[in-house]
Amino acid sequence: MIINDLRSRRDAQSLAHKNLKIESDNWNKCVIVTYLMTGMFESIKLRIDWNSNVVDLVPIALSSIIACISALIKFKNFPSQMEILLQSQSLLTHTLTNARNEDDITPSLLKEYHESLEKLEVSLYPDIRKKNFGSIP
Repeated sequence: MIINDLRSRRDAQSLAHKNLKIESDNWNKCVIVTYLMTGMFESIKLRIDWNSNVVDLVPIALSSIIACISALIKFKNFPSQMEILLQSQSLLTHTLTNARNEDDITPSLLKEYHESLEKLEVSLYPDIRKKNFGSIP
C-alpha cells in the first residue's frame, strides 16, 4: 500500500517537474528568438543602410521585450522551484526504496513516509498539486 502510494506521488512529482521545466524552456526560447531577431534586424538595417526614426526604435523595443521576459523568468524563479521538486522527489524515491526493503511497516519507515509527504506538500502550491496529483489522496 505505501509502496504504491509513494510510487504514484513520485510519478506525479516528476510530472510537475517536467511541466515546470517545459514552461521555463519555453520562456528561455522566447528570449533567444527575440535576441536573434534583434541581431537580424540590426544586420539588415546596416546592410541596406536603412535609417529612420521608426527603424531606430525597433531594436530598442525588442531589447525592452527581452528585458521584460527576462525579468518575468527571474520573478518566476524556475531553478529554485525545480530544485525543491527534485529534492522532494529524491526523498520520495529514498523512502520508496526503504519501503521495498522492509517486510512490514516499521515505526521508522512510517516516520520517513510522513516526512516525505510533508516535503511533498510544501514543494508545490495546492492548485498545481491538485492538477498533477488528481485523485491521489
